[in-house]
Amino acid sequence: MSSGLAASAQTNYDAKILEYTGLKYPCAGGATPVVRIKNIGTQTMSGCVVETWKNGLQVNSFDWQLAVPALSGETRQPTLPAVPNVQLGDDLEFRIISVNTVPDEDADGNILTVELDQAPASAIGGDVEVEVALGEDPGSVTWSVKNSLNVVVASGGPYEDANSTVTENINLPPGGCYTFYAEDALRSVAASSAKVKRAGNTLIHATDLSSLYSKGLTTGSGGGCTNNLEFTITTDALGSENRWEIVVQGTEAVVCTGGPFTDEAQTLSEMCCLPDGCYLLRVYDNGGDGIAGGGYVLRTAGGQRIIDNTVNFSSGSFSAINNNEGFCLPLGTDRLIYTSCDKLDWRNNEYIVANPSDAVTSEFGSNNANSGYQIWFYDPNGGYSFRRFQSHSTPNGLTMSATRACHFKINGWSGNQLQETVLYNVRVRGRANGAYAEWGPACRMKLDTQRAQCPLTKLMDVPGNVHYSCGSSRDWGGSNRIVARPVARVTNNGSQNANRYQFRFRLQDGTPVTTRTSNNYILLLNWPSNPLVPGTTYNVDVRASFDGGITWCTDHILPVLTDPWGDVCTLTINGGGGGELRMPVREIQGTSTRLVLYPNPNQGGEFMLRLPTGAELGTWTIDIHDLTGKVVHSTRTTLVEGGDTVVLRSMSLGTGMYVVSATNGVAVLTERMVVHP
Repeated sequence: MSSGLAASAQTNYDAKILEYTGLKYPCAGGATPVVRIKNIGTQTMSGCVVETWKNGLQVNSFDWQLAVPALSGETRQPTLPAVPNVQLGDDLEFRIISVNTVPDEDADGNILTVELDQAPASAIGGDVEVEVALGEDPGSVTWSVKNSLNVVVASGGPYEDANSTVTENINLPPGGCYTFYAEDALRSVAASSAKVKRAGNTLIHATDLSSLYSKGLTTGSGGGCTNNLEFTITTDALGSENRWEIVVQGTEAVVCTGGPFTDEAQTLSEMCCLPDGCYLLRVYDNGGDGIAGGGYVLRTAGGQRIIDNTVNFSSGSFSAINNNEGFCLPLGTDRLIYTSCDKLDWRNNEYIVANPSDAVTSEFGSNNANSGYQIWFYDPNGGYSFRRFQSHSTPNGLTMSATRACHFKINGWSGNQLQETVLYNVRVRGRANGAYAEWGPACRMKLDTQRAQCPLTKLMDVPGNVHYSCGSSRDWGGSNRIVARPVARVTNNGSQNANRYQFRFRLQDGTPVTTRTSNNYILLLNWPSNPLVPGTTYNVDVRASFDGGITWCTDHILPVLTDPWGDVCTLTINGGGGGELRMPVREIQGTSTRLVLYPNPNQGGEFMLRLPTGAELGTWTIDIHDLTGKVVHSTRTTLVEGGDTVVLRSMSLGTGMYVVSATNGVAVLTERMVVHP
């Protein structure tokens, strides 16, 4: 915004534009300009011609006739004719041409240019709340909401109670355009801040009120919140540099925002509830150097990932999918098979595989060319984004079948090649007779030829595998065993299997217990020295060797991994049981900060769920989701002091993998559960 006001001799017919007080963003595709004009001349001003220009072209000329003429020195605030077809970033220019039909006699201050550059926040509906965190000087804190004509429609402050939080509810008509203002005129060391929220979502977070803060706010009339999302961020020691926002795709309307955070390394989760639609996630680091050792994940409340940038926002000031390619809600049900999801040691020409879709499979033989699967690889930090469709008719080196199109050969296409050691997200969707389904949840993937020559491993966690061991319970002794994922590498002569495995056991507080070496991926639970203790849950990680244990895959492939060796699983040793379902002693007495399920795996009839130590008292909702995200069982429980364990019975869950979530409306905890026959 620019204007010029300079001292000059007073003239008879002269008016100046003091400021623009209208919306600083387009509203419903247009703009209704509001300006403050002062009569500088000696003669009373009864009329004034004002031109409006957009991006250098004249839009209209307004012959403003004042209802109450302005004496010399008085100011009026006219609303000028609406400007159509306005976009964010457009420039509006206002020019005073004449006063009382006489050409303006002093050009100083006759022109004002305004850039409509303030992207608004967006509330679905007009019921919002203003939350003010007061500092040492509450009497200097005020806020207001003004409509498109610069008329105050809601306000608050000044306040009385220092170092307190005040929440005020306001109702704005839906479909309107507004501006939120806040100011702490006597900003002290303990400064005040203000938030505007809608249905728990933070839309505006004003952290610096030392000067007048302003932010646009629109109120829509669309559908209500139907999709609960969780944004989890891990910051470095400079959390105040980080913030995030979700905007409606194709606009700059902010529907959720968070941050900045406190200056400490921490992991935080914030909730956001959105109606069905398409959106963009943007994450910022004001320091321009990323988050050292940090990153973020956006997932549904049921645990389905949309964007996973864990420990990967390592440089730059901005992280988002390229070309404004965001995400749509609700998610689809198509996904990669379990062993293709989150695999970080891919080689060229291996097959990444999608689960077959009944709708796509049924088109085989009748609509081959326009039925198949589309896979989407994207860097969550921007840059690479590539989608490839593969129909039933597309050759890929495999025999033609109803499921051949599920198999995508890594870099088996020309151009747009995946790059070594870059972390990508992968999503997939089916296409049946030309109609695409919605994109399913995201997995992580990385092309890493060096790591593939000495892969990481873990306890067997593939759903349905008869040797499933990750998160399991076992009796001690005899032929009872746990099993790791077997690993192999490519050699000049074909393939070589790993010939040593080490299993490391630690208590859940990190205390080392024992490390056992096996010539294969099976470990019998019957060693005599330092045995595992019944009623105890252990953290177990595993590593492999291809040279008899001289070197290990965690040591000589960068980065070196010492703690942990890879993904950690739990193992519970049964003991002391009667007929009643009981949680292992260490789980009951520990200080776990996670959701604990026992037994896990189980047979789907009943299990115990333990909320973390220190979980907030009150009502918790417990949902069990299948792998499509559908809620197959839901219950509510009231957490009281000393009562953090819940028994769920009579569920009749089928064999497979489930995600159990517990939420109190603020915190969301999830844990995987396996049901065996």
